[in-house]
Amino acid sequence: MVEKRKKEMRAADRRLFETEVTFQPEGGINKARSVDISDMGIRIVAEKPVAIRIQINEGDRLVQYDAELVWARMKEDGTMEYGLKF
Repeated sequence: MVEKRKKEMRAADRRLFETEVTFQPEGGINKARSVDISDMGIRIVAEKPVAIRIQINEGDRLVQYDAELVWARMKEDGTMEYGLKF
């Protein structure tokens, strides 16, 4: 069976970059509405992405970005992975 690869939809190329990142939510209170709930969690919908300010060590300098949370998922080992857009 031949495995079909998904078409890459990213607008920019990715490169491996491992460094420590500091982040904090911006703008105080964010409002959303609930969609559904269970004993394990809740799904919400917001009018706009959650704004997050991040600081990244890029070589010998600390760079700050304003980003938006685009996606989140739990990995098999229980750690969380997040996608942010600058």
